[in-house]
Amino acid sequence: MRTIKFKLYALEILLILSLLFALFVLNNGRRLFVMITLIIVTIVTILLFNHNKSKSIFKKQVSLLMFIFSLIYLGLFYILGFFYGFVKSKYIFSFQNVLNVIIPTIVIIVLSEIIRERFLLQNSYIKIRGRKINISIILTYIAIYSLSSLNDFLMIVGFVFFSSLSSNLLYNYMSKRFGCVPVIIFKLITSIYIYIIPYVPDVYIFLRTFLKMIVPFIIYLIIERIYYKSFYKTARGSFWKTGLMTTVLILIIMLISCQFRYGIIVIGSDSMTGTINKGDAVIFKKYNNELIDEGQVIIFEYNNIKTVHRVVNRKSVNGEIRYITKGDSNKKEDGGYRKSDNIRGIVKIRIKYIGLPTLWFRSLFGE
Repeated sequence: MRTIKFKLYALEILLILSLLFALFVLNNGRRLFVMITLIIVTIVTILLFNHNKSKSIFKKQVSLLMFIFSLIYLGLFYILGFFYGFVKSKYIFSFQNVLNVIIPTIVIIVLSEIIRERFLLQNSYIKIRGRKINISIILTYIAIYSLSSLNDFLMIVGFVFFSSLSSNLLYNYMSKRFGCVPVIIFKLITSIYIYIIPYVPDVYIFLRTFLKMIVPFIIYLIIERIYYKSFYKTARGSFWKTGLMTTVLILIIMLISCQFRYGIIVIGSDSMTGTINKGDAVIFKKYNNELIDEGQVIIFEYNNIKTVHRVVNRKSVNGEIRYITKGDSNKKEDGGYRKSDNIRGIVKIRIKYIGLPTLWFRSLFGE
């Protein structure tokens, strides 16, 4: 058993390091590298570990359910498009993209789920303070996730971590009880559409994140309710906790998306040091053409860059209000003036240090 554990964990750590290498070192050919890595790991996994098949008799039914759930998920996503609009997909369906993007993506999904199933069915546990923990489950969250850019990395560190964790909890649960086929079906349908359908909903990233977070949880509850009814009795008392967590996450997502009345932004410069420091975050109320008093801190946009500075003077020119701004630690006022169509919000709350991880990761990637 110790030999199996050593091989299992060594292989998973190697897989994690390979994917991190693809993220931090490779610029081109990242998808191809990940595909080749997974092919090698899949072969090694099949040779090293026995396939202890799931004993569930509901595999076909659950596979069909996952197919239906994936269509419902896409339907909900596209319904949001009628509220937020649609944009043209950046992927063009062509023979070249089929070879370079679609086929490698399909291979990556299928192989990653085969690896997941093999790892999870080894039943390799370690004891920590008397509790049994399956390390392969923990490592699977990291190893199977495909990282392709700084944005992917920041989203995983931030809010996409929740949706990734939620999805992988479902995938691990499904894979161990019903095999990898239901997961492959769901992931293929909810991943490949973007390469085939020419238009996709223009839904803000954090709203998509919330959808990806809540849908797996709902699927999990439905599957348990249908096939394992005893769960419903034991878990009913904990639903309020889930509801509270979901409410908090909805509020956070509303702030981050800046699509509602209030938003949040990370401070990336030293121009307001002493009042608002670099690495702090501020919650702001969206500007609605109200009159701004001198001394208020505002967020304005200039050359597609959002700046947080204080209003130091206000003038009326030909019936139009214009605002002069300045950073508290700057010696001079900002050049020019701010008009209503430049202003994005009025700062209400400062939260210290919360933005430091984002700034650190951006400097790590040279952005």
